Amino acid sequence: MNIKLNEEKGFTLLESLLVLSLASILLIAVFTTLLPAYDNTAVRQAARQLKNDMMLTQQTAISRQQRTKILFHKKEYQLVMGDTVIERPYATGLSIELLTLKDRLEFNEKGHPNVGGKIRVKGHAVYDITVYLGSGRVNVERK
Repeated sequence: MNIKLNEEKGFTLLESLLVLSLASILLIAVFTTLLPAYDNTAVRQAARQLKNDMMLTQQTAISRQQRTKILFHKKEYQLVMGDTVIERPYATGLSIELLTLKDRLEFNEKGHPNVGGKIRVKGHAVYDITVYLGSGRVNVERK
C-alpha cells in the first residue's frame, strides 16, 4: 500500500473557521426573526379564535332557540350557552380591549346580537373585531 500525504487536498483551518462563522451568522439571523413571527401568529390565532367563538354562540342560539352570551373579563372571556359554560383565558402577552362593545355580547333566538361594536386584540400585532348589529356578521381586520 502506497500512501502519499503530500498529494491530499483538504481545507485549511482558516477556511473551515470562515465557513463556520458564516453559518453561525446565518443561523443567528434566522432565529432572531422567528420570535416576532411566532408572536404575530399567536395574536392572529387569538383573534381568529374569538371570531369563531362568536360564530359558535350565534349558531348555538339559532339551533337551540335560546339566548346565548359572551362575557368579557380582564383575563378571560366566557361563552354561556344554556347550561354549557366555556372559559377561554387570554394567552400571555395578549389583551382584549373593548372599544365600543360592552362587556357582554348576547345573541337572541334568531342569532341577532343585542349590541354592535368593536373589540381590539392586542399583542405584538393588533386586530380589530367588529360585530355588526343588524346582521350579526363578524369582521376581523389587522391594524
